Amino acid sequence: IPAGLSLIADYHSDKTRSLAIGIHMTGLYFGQALGGFGAIVAANYSWQHTFIFFGFIGIIYAVVLLFTLFETSARTKQEEQVSEKVPLVKGLSILFSNIAFWVILLYFAVPSLPGWATQNWLPTLFAENLHIPMEQAGPLSTITIAFSSFLGVLFGGILSDRWVQKNSKGRVYTSAIGLSLTIPAVILIGYGSSIFAIVAAGLMFGFGFGMFDANNMPILCQFVAAKYRATAYGIMNMVGVFAGAYITKYLGASADAGSLGSDFAMLAVIVFVVLIIQLTVLKPKKNEVPV
Repeated sequence: IPAGLSLIADYHSDKTRSLAIGIHMTGLYFGQALGGFGAIVAANYSWQHTFIFFGFIGIIYAVVLLFTLFETSARTKQEEQVSEKVPLVKGLSILFSNIAFWVILLYFAVPSLPGWATQNWLPTLFAENLHIPMEQAGPLSTITIAFSSFLGVLFGGILSDRWVQKNSKGRVYTSAIGLSLTIPAVILIGYGSSIFAIVAAGLMFGFGFGMFDANNMPILCQFVAAKYRATAYGIMNMVGVFAGAYITKYLGASADAGSLGSDFAMLAVIVFVVLIIQLTVLKPKKNEVPV
């Protein structure tokens, strides 16, 4: 993901960057939607055969990419002109001395808590709150989130690309709007008891998270030079996964204690706090930091 998003950011100017990345992210959501039927596939073919089948597809796809993916002409020309390579330690020190990067890191990690919690625990919440079997709750929850996220990344990408042409904070505002939609959604998912409320909350969460997801790399481009973007996003992704691991384990204990819904809803508080920090601190002056 870090290398892929960095490559897409290189190929697209600020007029199309968020939409391009949004379209790329739809692949993740489509995969999540299919994942809702993973239990059905595994039940008929065994989970081992399922893993082998999709792993084999991935290997073939990697070979295709090996012969079809190339750096942009501008990046290739720059690498030919610059003989001195940036050492890893120096690159990391430049990143971590950037206050904006710390804020972006926090802004990425905290929403990862409800993001991973939704991926891992939403079927359980649907099953418990709606009193339906897991084989119904699984596809219902994953399709709800994936479909709305698909729409969210496309809408958020288009809105962000247009807004940033008039205001350098357009991407920050678009992302903030999306993240703000997840706050009431998380509360409704945690406490909702009717299928209308919970499905509506799932749709709201997915749409908002999609708007947020489509703009993380484009916002990073406004504060970090191109040669550090893949490293920066890799660190962001790593921290996000750590946050996801923590919240998955924490909510597992909550499920055992019978407080999964209320603890899930409490995530709205920390998302609200980091949203305020993001709007207060992130003030880009340019649409993109030069290479």
